Amino acid sequence: MQQVLFSWDSVVAGDGVALSITGMSIVFVALLLVSVYIALLPALAAFFNKIIPPAGHHTGPVANASVPAPSAGHAEAEIVAAAVAYLHKNKG
Repeated sequence: MQQVLFSWDSVVAGDGVALSITGMSIVFVALLLVSVYIALLPALAAFFNKIIPPAGHHTGPVANASVPAPSAGHAEAEIVAAAVAYLHKNKG
């Protein structure tokens, strides 16, 4: 059986040092670009909000809105809520 020898001579002879430095440089530059992108993300979001403003969501009450009359669905919702509360209280 052939014996396998590991030494720095094999690494230097096969240009392993140059290859590892090149690989580490590529990874370093990629991580640097990702961190710069993350740092600039708030500024990019503000810039794009000027170009495309966010949609306004109307969740609050409207000043001139009339109050709708209670319907049969309201009573049904109360019955369902009471049933769920009963089941939750007596579940175990």
